[in-house]
Order: sequence, then structure tokens, then C-alpha cells
Amino acid sequence: MTIVITLCLSFAVFSLIVWGLMHMRTPRFRMERAQFQQGLEDVITGQADDNEWRVLISYPMRHDPPLERLRLECIKIEEDEYTGTPPYLFSDVGLQKLRDVRERLLSLPSQSDTE
Repeated sequence: MTIVITLCLSFAVFSLIVWGLMHMRTPRFRMERAQFQQGLEDVITGQADDNEWRVLISYPMRHDPPLERLRLECIKIEEDEYTGTPPYLFSDVGLQKLRDVRERLLSLPSQSDTE
């Protein structure tokens, strides 16, 4: 009798674990425009390190296509102008290009207008 109870409880616990895992969502990092803007400003002013830059450009922004285009442009700027030496991670030309990206980011219509 105890074997049957043990098997039933084991099956119930196992089923509960499987059900829980099936209904869990994977964590998602979602960068918003204000966070991206702040990251750009930190890079431009020399307050960001290499890790912060990597976080800024590493995550695709599928939820915001205009922001994704700006992120891809930042990657292109990195290919040409990245120096990696603190405090300014970019050449003067690269910093100017990042300022231009920031200005375009500020001129984008708000996300609520595009939805």
C-alpha cells in the first residue's frame, strides 16, 4: 500500500514540475528608447565602459523597428571608429556619428504614436 501511495505522490510531484516548466516564460530583456538614449549619452560623454557598450548594442530590439535600425547603425559605427580605450571608446569621428544617432533617436515619434 505504501508503494502505491509513494508512486502516486511521486507522479503528482513530477507532473506538477513538468506542468510548471511548460508554463514558464523565458526571461526577456527589453531595452526601451530612454535606456538606449541614456546608454548613448554615457558613451558620448565617456562615462560608459566596454561592457556597457556591449549591452547597448548586443540585444536585438524587435519590439521597436526604428530603434533596431539605430542599433544596427551603431554596430556599423563600431566597426569603423571603435578604439576601446577609456574614457572615450570611439574616435572623434565615431563620437560625432553617435551624436547624430542620438539626435535621430530624439527626433523619432514616440512609440505610442507608431502603434
